[in-house]
Amino acid sequence: MVKGNSFYPQLFLVCLCGMALNSCKPKEKLAPISPGEINLQQFVAIGDGNTAGYMDDALYLYGQQNSLGAILQTQLQLVGAGEIYLPLMGGANIGTNSSFLSRLILGWKTDCLGGIGLSPVRFAQQGEVASLTTSVYSSQNKYSNFGVPGLRMIDMVSTAFGNINLPQHNAFFARMSKDQFTWPVWSGDWSSVQENIFDGGYPTFCSIYLGIEDVLPYARSGATQNPMSPLAGFPGVGFEESLTQLCEQLYSQNVNAVVATIPDITQMPYFSTIPYNGLNLDEANAASLNQIYGPLGFSFTVGSNSFMIEDPTAGAFGVRPMVEGELILLSAPLDSMKCHQYGSVYPLRDEFVLTLAELQEIRNQILAYNQVIRQYSNFYGFAIAETGDFYTKLSDGFVYNGVTMSSKFVSGGAYSLDGIHLNPRGNAMLANVFINAINKKYKATIPFANALSYSSIYFP
Repeated sequence: MVKGNSFYPQLFLVCLCGMALNSCKPKEKLAPISPGEINLQQFVAIGDGNTAGYMDDALYLYGQQNSLGAILQTQLQLVGAGEIYLPLMGGANIGTNSSFLSRLILGWKTDCLGGIGLSPVRFAQQGEVASLTTSVYSSQNKYSNFGVPGLRMIDMVSTAFGNINLPQHNAFFARMSKDQFTWPVWSGDWSSVQENIFDGGYPTFCSIYLGIEDVLPYARSGATQNPMSPLAGFPGVGFEESLTQLCEQLYSQNVNAVVATIPDITQMPYFSTIPYNGLNLDEANAASLNQIYGPLGFSFTVGSNSFMIEDPTAGAFGVRPMVEGELILLSAPLDSMKCHQYGSVYPLRDEFVLTLAELQEIRNQILAYNQVIRQYSNFYGFAIAETGDFYTKLSDGFVYNGVTMSSKFVSGGAYSLDGIHLNPRGNAMLANVFINAINKKYKATIPFANALSYSSIYFP
């Protein structure tokens, strides 16, 4: 029986012994951080909008500062990478896309049923036009981030990419190009993205994340326009030769690299949010649709049903119900679907849907691109970042340091409000995929980023 305070000296002795025993245990030594076999002093990130920090359907300052390229370089700085130089947008953080629309934010919106809820809305009536019409090129500080929204693999050697006089012009690249100009007239010869990267000397190490834009515009059109880049063809025309030329130029100058494969873009929220069978009907509406479509052999029941779509291959009338696996794009007019029988009485147009055949075409092209990415990366001795595994994990949902992450639109925690590009937290997790590949290939011990120290979507 314990009396008075006699218990506490005994407890103290037990704790003291426990501490002593614990101190005797051999502790695992952490490997010192190291760049391994690579020189990171002149690091350059090469890629599209993901590398640039395009998110919420715009390029803006905060997005750039929390881009894949910037976060990756922040970690590489721990083992010798140089300063981060970005072609910064204006400090107002309004941002802009190529149509001069401002970035998206979460705001309160009233739908056609009178319901009020949070929805992506534009931050302002117009984007930062001045940021796309003013040169930010500096001969003093070479950019360490050559992420260009909309950049395809086949655009790397194109001199038309920055030329305002041609339809291929990309204002995001033109503003950071070495070509001197005074808006709206450029003068001198036009240079390519690849020439700008190597202007004034070669980097010592590169990350390369290209190929999404070679398929994305086609997928976003519902496979109706903007054909995917062909696999074969000369540099500037074919994906394979464009990649080969870039790899050969790096290899010839002893530049090491990490090259990323392309994920299945159809797993992104832009394509996967609206269910194919999200047409919920009461008894009256089901009966009405049965009268309309019954003669064609289609029937509807109370509850969940497939949306109706246009399909030229679907018999004489060119309409049919969607089947499992087919996707509706977020570009579909949701109010019309809710209140005006769009997707039922009036079938969804082809531009808002990806059928099984179209999805197979897109996925086959991604597989072909990835095959050559792996082939040439291995041939030139570059590291390979398998981004597809990460995007699939997001699609399935997983727990990161106690926080659930998924590809669920708005609330999943990793994607920005455009449903395609990642937010800062998602970029940090993706940067870790690159770091893992670098560590394995080049015997480095570069620390991973703590993704939870980066922001997700802001809820008002």
